[in-house]
Amino acid sequence: MSGVAVFRPPGVTAGFHADVDDGTGLVHAGEQWTPARFRIGPHTHPVWEFYLQLHGESHWQAGGERFALRPGHLLGVGPGVSHHMREESARRHHFCFAAVDPAPALVRHPGLAADWRGHPPVVHRAGSDALAETFRQIGRELTAVRRHGTTGLLLAVDRLVLEVSRQLRDTHPVPTLPGHPGVATARRLLDRDSARRWTLDELSRAIGLAPGYLARLFVQEVGMTPHRYLNERRVERARHLLADGDLPVTTIAFAVGFGSGQHFARVFRQLTGRTPREHRRVARGQDQALASRNGK
Repeated sequence: MSGVAVFRPPGVTAGFHADVDDGTGLVHAGEQWTPARFRIGPHTHPVWEFYLQLHGESHWQAGGERFALRPGHLLGVGPGVSHHMREESARRHHFCFAAVDPAPALVRHPGLAADWRGHPPVVHRAGSDALAETFRQIGRELTAVRRHGTTGLLLAVDRLVLEVSRQLRDTHPVPTLPGHPGVATARRLLDRDSARRWTLDELSRAIGLAPGYLARLFVQEVGMTPHRYLNERRVERARHLLADGDLPVTTIAFAVGFGSGQHFARVFRQLTGRTPREHRRVARGQDQALASRNGK
């Protein structure tokens, strides 16, 4: 994709950083798995930058305030505001980030503009798990050659600005389909921390329902057991890592929450009809064919 430079920054275990200059409003973005003792030093940007903690924990200082980011926490830092990790991370952790000028998206979608006025220069929100898929969609568009890639990235950036607009006003969605709040909470926990080795008992205790009752409600509303739902989220994440990165299959298995490469391969094949290596080969073959047709 023209106007995009993607690289693996030093000091990270896996992931990428992409610098962007294509008119979408996105300046840079990335997703990174970092080792213990990792730290990001003081810096500023001329645009908004957003960090979404996916796993682990990090500690930040921005605009003179201190923030502890746990899974599902979003930190937004306005233009010109200095921010940094206050200390080296105690353990490995995983986060997404994007620096974006919202102005082009607000021209395309003027109804969002009011949400970007009158709020503090630093925004911290818990429960921002819904943004994970938005960040990952940006990552998928940046790290592979795809048909209509420029349009895909533009839509992904617009979606990020939309979801952040909702976060800036700290509003909560109002369900239009009746459902048990325990099931909604269970799905949110599994989505947010799919790499965790959840058991039905642990999930039930976190929600405050009996295991059997939660399992029955979950099947009634979602159409599958919590265990199947968790494995689908893990395999969905693994599919993108296999297609867009160069991590070994066993490393991906552990990263998404499986206890062994063999278990991962078995579940992956059950849900996709392919082994992880077959999926990687097919996905990369499709990307290479598309790049060849585009003359890249």
